[in-house]
Amino acid sequence: MDALYTDIALVELYDAINAARQDFDVYIKELPQAPAAILDVGCGTGTFALDLAGRGYAVTALDPAPHMVAAAKRKDTSKTVEWITGFASDVSAKRRFDAAIMTGHAFQCLLDDQHIVTLLGDVRERLHTGGSFWFESRNPAAEAWHRWTPDHAGPAITLNDGRSVQVVHEVLDVQDGRVTFQERYEFGQGLGTKISHSTLRFLDLHEITAFAVASGFEVAATFGDWSRAPVSDHSPEIIVRLVRPA
Repeated sequence: MDALYTDIALVELYDAINAARQDFDVYIKELPQAPAAILDVGCGTGTFALDLAGRGYAVTALDPAPHMVAAAKRKDTSKTVEWITGFASDVSAKRRFDAAIMTGHAFQCLLDDQHIVTLLGDVRERLHTGGSFWFESRNPAAEAWHRWTPDHAGPAITLNDGRSVQVVHEVLDVQDGRVTFQERYEFGQGLGTKISHSTLRFLDLHEITAFAVASGFEVAATFGDWSRAPVSDHSPEIIVRLVRPA
């Protein structure tokens, strides 16, 4: 896994660096009413899972990165969420959920066709008939990686302990719809630098739809941004709602 998910020092930065929640706000409006059973796939440090549990949902959250799940558990002081270190296949096949979600562009971490087929099949099997699976992927037509350069680095972020960190991106390779890049975490006050390398896969809507249909899903809705605009060549996102049909 990327150092972002395995280096404890970087895991501790995750919430501060990923503070935006426009995806959460959209998905909350689309989910069935509480106390529906929700499966959070790739839950990270558990921010969204805990938000949903606080709204009365029955939440099961999973992530393959042990340090991310450990961070989520530390925040769950009231033990409101069922946490699983692993994959959707680690959830009992006898269980059924009303909806599943996969936030944070985690879908793009599935680099091979078989990874995608396995994930979609495992999630579908664990949904009630009519249950939905929501996720998002960056639109390859927008070529967002062209802006992943040191010149586009955002301002330094002040952490709760008074330290500051600036995240600087640099693309290393673009090939076959996969973008490999480096994230450099530069700490202020001369506290050093940490580096994480990642690869993300960019699929267009046609490709995502083909995988979904082959996995037994119906594509019920697609949006191109968080205001629910249609997908176009200029859309930054491909937001998808899949449904398990009867």
